Amino acid sequence: MTSYATARRIAEPFSTPGFRSLWTAAVLAATAQWIDRVAVGWYIFHVTQSAFLTSAAVSVQMGPGFFIGPFAGAVADSSPRPKILATAIGIRSCTIAAMALLVHGGVSHVALIFTVIAIGGTGQAMQFACQQTLSGDLVGPERRAQAISLVSMGQRAVAAVAAVGSGVIIGTLGPTFALGIAACATSLAAFSYLRIEEPSARHGRARLSLLRDTLHGLRTVGRVPLVAILLGLMVVVEVFGYSYYALIPAVADRIAHVGPTGLGGLSAAPALGGIVGLLFLAAYADRIRLGVVFLTVFGTFGAMMVVIGAAPWYVVSLIAAAGIGCSAAMIDALEWIMLQQSVEDGLRGRVLGAWNVAIGFGWIVGPLTLGALADATSVTFAFALAGTIVLVTCAIGATVFPRLRAV
Repeated sequence: MTSYATARRIAEPFSTPGFRSLWTAAVLAATAQWIDRVAVGWYIFHVTQSAFLTSAAVSVQMGPGFFIGPFAGAVADSSPRPKILATAIGIRSCTIAAMALLVHGGVSHVALIFTVIAIGGTGQAMQFACQQTLSGDLVGPERRAQAISLVSMGQRAVAAVAAVGSGVIIGTLGPTFALGIAACATSLAAFSYLRIEEPSARHGRARLSLLRDTLHGLRTVGRVPLVAILLGLMVVVEVFGYSYYALIPAVADRIAHVGPTGLGGLSAAPALGGIVGLLFLAAYADRIRLGVVFLTVFGTFGAMMVVIGAAPWYVVSLIAAAGIGCSAAMIDALEWIMLQQSVEDGLRGRVLGAWNVAIGFGWIVGPLTLGALADATSVTFAFALAGTIVLVTCAIGATVFPRLRAV
């Protein structure tokens, strides 16, 4: 296939009505998320000088998915997804604006800061349950893998710019200004979601009560072996791999010995790596053995965790961070694709709600565990242990689960 034909193939979903608005909204929301993550992480670490509390802030933001993920999935399967997304991102806009006010006032009360972060996390959990299912609705099952990869790639691409830019903004104008930009971006994202019109095929579906929808979905997806395997592996990589993002400020300070601008680079490198991985998936997701690729990037993730914890130079840290980002982006997209392929159409929201539970648990346990370990021993030791666990889990998964290799 020529490069021109490949590019046309990758861009096919953009010709579908509504997909451009979805992609734009997702990119704006990602811009805000990364600016918020860098600014809040830097502020908490600056105020507390604690890797544990900096990591805990990420756990507090992602943790609500563990509790409301199943309900979010049920709502995503029974309600208009554009409206849910607009509401969810509107909640994020309000909490980011509130955080800007706290930072501007120099508030260092950790419990208050964490409360605001947790409220924003509920909106984020709802967004996770709806966004990738809506992309499949708009383009159809044949191009679902491309659409998921393109949305995620757009988010990673803007994240690279947002991460570097936020580091520069924080260093020159302060975190309050950066958070103000993030609040504006989320407001624009909410309006863009509202412009999307769902396909008529989803209109008029029968609904049970929210509780019955939730319980029915959990029982159904729990009986699918591949779903159980994927969610189990996701828990491990979330706990011991994705916790890297919570420790970026500690890596910048204690290993790379760089300031806010260097932190921006370490936050941007994973996004750049993610773009490469997702571009590959957008072009070839329907032509490769997804399970084999999934296990390959799973192992790569663990290896890069070990490398970044012992990196002797900043450039090595950046390369390892890019490798982590490539692996993380591909794991997320492959999970979204394979999970939705494993269940009937009416359960796609709920299977991603179950995925929300898995990542919520991982983000509660992982950053707290690694943050405490980094404070008690060293950041290097924490990364070495986490990376080794991911590598061992990958080896076990490749050996024990032939069903996954066959996907």
